[in-house]
Amino acid sequence: MKRILYICNSDLAVRHGGALCQKAYLNALNKIIPGKVDVVLPEEFCVKEYEEAIKVPKRSILKVITSLCIHRFKSFMKDFLKENADKYSHCIINHGTYAGDMMDMIHKYGIKIMVIHHNYEKEYHMDNRDALTLKGHYAGFVVRNERNAYRKADVNCFLTKSDLNTFRKVYGYQGNCHVTGVFETDDKPLPEVGDFPKENLLGITGSMNTVQTILGVMDLKDNYFDILKNKMPDWKIIIAGRNPSDKIQQFAQMNNDVIQLIPNPENMDDVVGRCKVFICPTNVGGGLKLRVMDGLRLGLPVFTHEISARGYDDFFDLPFFNVYNDRKSFEKGIDNIMKIQFNAEMRKHIQNTYLDSFGFNAGMKRFKVAWDVFI
Repeated sequence: MKRILYICNSDLAVRHGGALCQKAYLNALNKIIPGKVDVVLPEEFCVKEYEEAIKVPKRSILKVITSLCIHRFKSFMKDFLKENADKYSHCIINHGTYAGDMMDMIHKYGIKIMVIHHNYEKEYHMDNRDALTLKGHYAGFVVRNERNAYRKADVNCFLTKSDLNTFRKVYGYQGNCHVTGVFETDDKPLPEVGDFPKENLLGITGSMNTVQTILGVMDLKDNYFDILKNKMPDWKIIIAGRNPSDKIQQFAQMNNDVIQLIPNPENMDDVVGRCKVFICPTNVGGGLKLRVMDGLRLGLPVFTHEISARGYDDFFDLPFFNVYNDRKSFEKGIDNIMKIQFNAEMRKHIQNTYLDSFGFNAGMKRFKVAWDVFI
């Protein structure tokens, strides 16, 4: 085996969903084949431990327009491979939208390709109304690239069974597909947890200025908040995250007897650690919601909308993991929560159960199965 190219687009030094996932897979890869991996990153993210990465420079607006390609990796990799292709036998690319228009170019050099699909990208980008779908009005680029990546990859990896099933339904059946999931970025011990806090607090976290978070919190406000207040009158809510939108601020202000809003907290673990139950009301957007992991890794029971329960299949039917999709299931979920024994043993049990599915070693074991097929 020659060297491995690992292509990703996130700042691996920050804590957000895409970056954590890409970092976890990179660390797993370095454990499996140490000293063989070359990382390809946008130049602005090549700092500290990643300063030796292969740097993809920014493009001018003119190059963006003339290239007819919305990402910078294609033109860079075209020139890079002309000089360096003979060093590599395998390439791993995160995100089908980045992989799709590079498949033929990379395969031309006899390099095998694994694609790690983070979402069903059309759903994700349409629900988030971002630039790739022209604010939700067009998804042609996303669909074209994702379909091409899926159909031409030597191995496809998915974060959730739901995404794999959706791909097969929408883009056709492909073999060599593996659900490798999301997992911790290393095998360091999780934060020590003791007993639950005495105060009855429900925690909601996330980037409070994104479309999917705003829609989820507003859905909670419009359709479930009255149930929550009636059935849990002694409980209060913490909403914490980056740059809360006007709608979320107004919701908190109008209910300041129940809701505490914490904008831009310095340490999210400290905020989540104050809570007894973690709620994820996000009801749009594809893929696995890593904020649910934040609750479980600190040993908290989770109450989540079914859209945000994707990828947590191992937790379904467990007493500390409740899912809702309408008012009836929301009421049932609250009833189940009120039956939980909030003690140190339960909290440690939740954390250990989380590690069994989302710990680094568990994730690396799943990834190793796909890797062995890939090589």
